[in-house]
Amino acid sequence: MRVWGAHGEFCARHQWEVIVATLALLACAASVERHGAGSKSERCAGWARACPGLEAEYQAADAVIMTIVRCGALLYAYYQISNLQKIASKYLLFVAGVFSTFASFIFTSALAGLFWSELAGIKDAPFLFLLVTDVARGARMAKAGWCAGEDQGKRVGRALSLLGPTATLDTLLAVLLVGVGALSGVPRLEHMCSFACLALLVDYLVFVTFYPACLSLVADFASGRKDIVRDSPFSEEDMKPNPVVQRVKMIMAAGLLCVHLTSRWPWSADSGIAEGPNDSMTPETHNNVLLHSYVKWFSVSADYIVIATLLCALIIKFIFFEEQRNWVIDMNDMTVKELVQKDKEYDGSHRKPLFSVGDDSGSEVSTQTECMASVEDDLWPTLSPSSSAAKLNAKKRPMAECLEVYRSEGACTSLSDEEVVMLVEQSHVPLHKLETVLGDPLRGVRLRRRVIAMRFQTENAIKQLPYLNYDYSKVLNACCENVIGYIGIPVGYAGPLYVDGKPYMIPMATTEGALVASTNRGAKAIGIRGVTSVVEDVGMTRAPAVRLPNVVRAHECRQWMDNKENYELIKEAFDSTSRFARLQEVHIGVDGATLYLRFRATTGDAMGMNMVSKGAENALKLLKKYFPDMEVISLSGNYCSDKKAAAINWVKGRGKRVVCETIISNESLRTIFKTDARTLARCNKIKNLSGSALAGSIGGNNAHAANMVTAIFIATGQDPAQNVTSSNCSTSMEVCGESGEDLYVTCTMPSLEVGTVGGGTVLTGQGACLEILGVKGAGTRPAENSARLAALICATVLAGELSLMAALVNSDLVKSHMRHNRSNINVQNTSSVELRSISLEVPRL
Repeated sequence: MRVWGAHGEFCARHQWEVIVATLALLACAASVERHGAGSKSERCAGWARACPGLEAEYQAADAVIMTIVRCGALLYAYYQISNLQKIASKYLLFVAGVFSTFASFIFTSALAGLFWSELAGIKDAPFLFLLVTDVARGARMAKAGWCAGEDQGKRVGRALSLLGPTATLDTLLAVLLVGVGALSGVPRLEHMCSFACLALLVDYLVFVTFYPACLSLVADFASGRKDIVRDSPFSEEDMKPNPVVQRVKMIMAAGLLCVHLTSRWPWSADSGIAEGPNDSMTPETHNNVLLHSYVKWFSVSADYIVIATLLCALIIKFIFFEEQRNWVIDMNDMTVKELVQKDKEYDGSHRKPLFSVGDDSGSEVSTQTECMASVEDDLWPTLSPSSSAAKLNAKKRPMAECLEVYRSEGACTSLSDEEVVMLVEQSHVPLHKLETVLGDPLRGVRLRRRVIAMRFQTENAIKQLPYLNYDYSKVLNACCENVIGYIGIPVGYAGPLYVDGKPYMIPMATTEGALVASTNRGAKAIGIRGVTSVVEDVGMTRAPAVRLPNVVRAHECRQWMDNKENYELIKEAFDSTSRFARLQEVHIGVDGATLYLRFRATTGDAMGMNMVSKGAENALKLLKKYFPDMEVISLSGNYCSDKKAAAINWVKGRGKRVVCETIISNESLRTIFKTDARTLARCNKIKNLSGSALAGSIGGNNAHAANMVTAIFIATGQDPAQNVTSSNCSTSMEVCGESGEDLYVTCTMPSLEVGTVGGGTVLTGQGACLEILGVKGAGTRPAENSARLAALICATVLAGELSLMAALVNSDLVKSHMRHNRSNINVQNTSSVELRSISLEVPRL
């Protein structure tokens, strides 16, 4: 694999050298003249001597064999052309199909001149090329080269590392298999098989050298274009061969090699030449010769009649019975696109399209239903695996027929877009199940956008919402429903932030200007001294509300659960629902005859809300056996408490309890923050402690912890709504040091709810941010990665707290926001207007 990758990268990075060298070898091979070959008649005589009974070419058996070969070649070529669009799109079809085949044919023809004096003797060479060339292989390589972009050398090399071994094995197997034809005894078939072996070898050499260089050169020319719409990157999984098929091919190749080694080539001992007819013939002999000529003419013509008939049938089928594919080259971005033409009838003003599609009963579907096809501004739709020509251009069938297809198949994969929309409008297909019934998430999102745009008249707004180039397969049944697109949020980084002796680049997704810059300034002030963190896995909570008939029974239930033996029964039932959920305690709150059972359990590297809910439900089933008169009011009684400001989370904790500390030197305070330790400590006491207490804030003893928490939550796929509880933070600042001029800072976050598996962490972008932090997925020990993520969030909060407090004491807050959120012109204009308004509003004393 590495050898093929290095070879492919070499060819891709040295395009001109490979192309020029290959063309030079081609010119040399084409210019070689074979001396002593003799005249054409002598060469024909030599062929006759080598192959006695050359007239056997016109025998029936030979004609049948060659007819089957030609027909098979035509059918195989038709199959490849029909299925090529499943592999790639745009002009890659032309690059892979036309260019690679043409190049291989030219090279093979030039080399064949070294072994055959006349290529006219091999008149079935075009049919051979239809059989031996693999257009699909070239299309995959072309797709890899096109998707390469600026680093096309590595991409082409990686593609060749995947395709090279398979191509080598296929070529070897094909050469051995075709070579058996040389043992057939049919002269013309022997010559064709020899030529086919040469064609296979040349095509293989072109594919691994000349073709990657050309693709890389095309990618170089296209990489500078900014307006080019590219296909999705090639998938390595699709290019990897099936190991079972490869094993079968190796066994076949070994068997064919044994056949070649144990067989002898047929050599004819006869060298005589059949005597030609005498000049003097009797009338009877002349009639026999004439009859033989007619039979000979018929045997040759029948061959071509069959081929011509098959070719005409394929052309007619492709033109009249296949879906119309209108390929047009767009000169703006040099891509081949499919022009979708919709049959429309216009009224007299040519402004309102009129559609009338009815079912068997003659009922009409509304005009708006048909107009949804034009909602998307896709006159030039980008072809992708989810948008084929058949689905875009297929004619609409009646409602009854579409409904029968949907019910029989249980899916809508064979229906066109307009037919699926018609079923949705008639309430036969639920709008939220489009991805399921179509088997294509991207197509489901596209059609849902059309329906929503029509129903709520929001065509222009829907168009502004992006939806392409996103992996919706990970969203389905995991992160979101009724998907109509996605929102792109800028992701910046703050750092390096040293946490426990290791530097980190912290990704932050936000639309608030100056937030990342402010956090980055705090990380700079912390410097290499870094932040020290302590993390405690408190556990996730879920508190069902259950009601007993009276307070006596409620008291009995509470006492029963407080018993250690009974608690072990509940814990066993709870822990049996998951490999990672482990119950820590059941804290019981009482309100009359109602009990609030706050289950708290560790959940590994997952945030664990669903895990704890499942365990609590199973524990309630056990409790119900001992207290059958107990009624479960709600699985969540808000005593948890989730996504709400609650003192119980501030006091008892939830998720992870994290404490971070650092010391900022006096020099950093003066050079970076333009302040001193005493000023910051005094401001922190008055603002974060006294001010929050006066406001009655719960867990709000901080400057803006929610800013950093939410930004990292969005970037790493956490639940953004849990920033309510997770932002509980107490920031403390004290003067320290021998000189009494350094600043000791701590941040305590008792209820930080994070996870590195499940939820939004499965999405591509969020997973990438987790990978940047080195905490993606589950750790080697339970809760290892989630604890590390919690420590990084708390350390980032500490950096942000420092920077904001310094900005507040220096009056830099408004300046920085105006600088990062508005242009300089707006800053000047706004400042003057604000000053005038302030002067007008201040009352005179």
